[in-house]
Amino acid sequence: MYTTLGILVAQPGKLSLLSEVFTTLAKETRAEEKGCLEYIPYITSENPAKLFVIGKYVDQEAFLAHRQSPHFIAAQEQVKVLLDEKSTDILDGELIVQVLQELV
Repeated sequence: MYTTLGILVAQPGKLSLLSEVFTTLAKETRAEEKGCLEYIPYITSENPAKLFVIGKYVDQEAFLAHRQSPHFIAAQEQVKVLLDEKSTDILDGELIVQVLQELV
């Protein structure tokens, strides 16, 4: 299993648009990518400008395929003008449980 955590910080006033893009991307990713086990966008109440995206894939190849999918590429074009910053980390299965517990 290959797990990723994306952290995106919206520009002031852009979180709603960013959320819409990732809600659509999550639906398309889960529906169209057989190698994607989970794809969950999440906003914390502590920092409403921050959006977390948790992705679980069967392997690294599935993750790389996700990043080259038409829906991912289209979403990336849309979010360029909505973000202040972004990062992606690769997590192992044990760590993701700890991260989820902190977020919930």
